[in-house]
Amino acid sequence: MKKFFIIVLCIAVAVMAGYGMKYALTPVNSQKLEYITQENSINTNGFIIRDEWVMYSRSAGTVYHSVSEGERVAKDSIIGSLFYGDVPEDSIKELAVVDNKIKNAEADKSEQSMSALDEATIENNIYRRENDIIDAAADNDILSISKYKRDINSLRQNNELSADEGVNELLSQKEQILNSIGVIKEDITAQISGVFTTYVDGYETMLVPADIEGYDVSYFESLSQSPHIRKISTKAEPGGEVCKIVNNHMWYVMMNIPADVMKEHEKGDSVKLRFNNMADSVVKGTISNISEEQNGRVVVTVKCSTYLENAFSYRLVDVDLIFESYDGYKIPVHAIRTDEDGKQKVIGINGGKQYDCYCDVLFTNTDGGYAIVDSTENAENKLSQMDRILVGER
Repeated sequence: MKKFFIIVLCIAVAVMAGYGMKYALTPVNSQKLEYITQENSINTNGFIIRDEWVMYSRSAGTVYHSVSEGERVAKDSIIGSLFYGDVPEDSIKELAVVDNKIKNAEADKSEQSMSALDEATIENNIYRRENDIIDAAADNDILSISKYKRDINSLRQNNELSADEGVNELLSQKEQILNSIGVIKEDITAQISGVFTTYVDGYETMLVPADIEGYDVSYFESLSQSPHIRKISTKAEPGGEVCKIVNNHMWYVMMNIPADVMKEHEKGDSVKLRFNNMADSVVKGTISNISEEQNGRVVVTVKCSTYLENAFSYRLVDVDLIFESYDGYKIPVHAIRTDEDGKQKVIGINGGKQYDCYCDVLFTNTDGGYAIVDSTENAENKLSQMDRILVGER
C-alpha cells in the first residue's frame, strides 16, 4: 500500500512539474505578436484634374494620328495630320504602316549608332589602320598615312550609311502617299509635352488645375458621378476633338469629404492616395487646397507628382485618402513599460526567456486600448526576434 501511495505521489509531482514548466515557458499573461498596418484614412469618390490640351478641328475632315495611344510626346513634335476632306481608309492604313516602319528604322539607326563602336569587326579594322598610320609615320610614308585615314573614314561612314538610306527611303514613301491623297493637310503639333490619348470626357475644360482654389462643395456636387468617356472619331466634325495630350508630371485629385475629418489637417500636409479601381495603386501627395465648409463638408484637393499610368484613363476614382499610416506590432497599451531612464519598452519572450525590447510608440488608440509599436533603431533585442510579449504581471 505504501508503495502505491509513493507511485501516486510521483505521478502528481510529475504532472505539477509539467504544468509548471509550461506555465514558465508560455505565461498565461502573454500574447503572440501581430504585425499590422494601421491607417487613419477615409474612403470617398474623387475627380482627377490634369493639365490637358485638346485640339479641335476647324472644319470637317479626316484625322490621322502618327503616334500610339499612351505614348509620351514632346512639345512641338508632329503627332499626326488633319486632312480637310475625305481620305480613303486604305491610305490611312498605308500611312500608319510606313510611320511604324520609320519609327522602327530610326530606333534601329539610333541603336546602331550607339553600338557601332562595339562591333568587333569594324573596330578591329579601324584599330589596325590606326597602327598602320603609326608605322607609316615612323617611316615618313605620307601617302600611306593619307590612304589609311581614308580607310578609317570609310569604315565609319559605311557603318551608318545603310540605316540612313533606309529611313530616307521610308520618308520618300510617306511623301508619295501624302501627295496621292490630294487634299489640304494640316500637321497636328503637340502644344504641350505629355501622354497622347484619343479619349475625351468633356471635363477637360471643367476641371483645370488653374481653377482648383475656386472649386467648392456645390461645384463638386454639380459634376456628374458618371463621366462619359468616349473615343475620338477619325472623321472630324467642325469644332470636334482631334486628339488630346495629358501632362504626365503633375495631376490632382479633388474629393468631397466631411469637414470634421479635416479639423486636424491643413494645406501643405503630406498624405497618400490609394486608388481602389486601379489595382490598389498608392501614391504620395500634398494637400493643395481645402475649400470653405458647406453643409458640414469641404472639398479637398491633393497634388500628386508621381507618374501613374492608369491615372490618365480615369476621371472619377474610388480613392482612400490616407492621412497617416503606421507599420508595426499591435499590442495592448498596458504592455508598454517605462524603465528608470524614461525609455519605453516591451517585455519580449523567446525560448522561455524574457528580454527588454525598447520600442517607439507609433500610434495609440486610447478607446481601443491598443498601440502600434516597433523596435527602436538601436534596440539590442528586436521585437521581430520574439515569439511572444508579456502583457501583464503574473
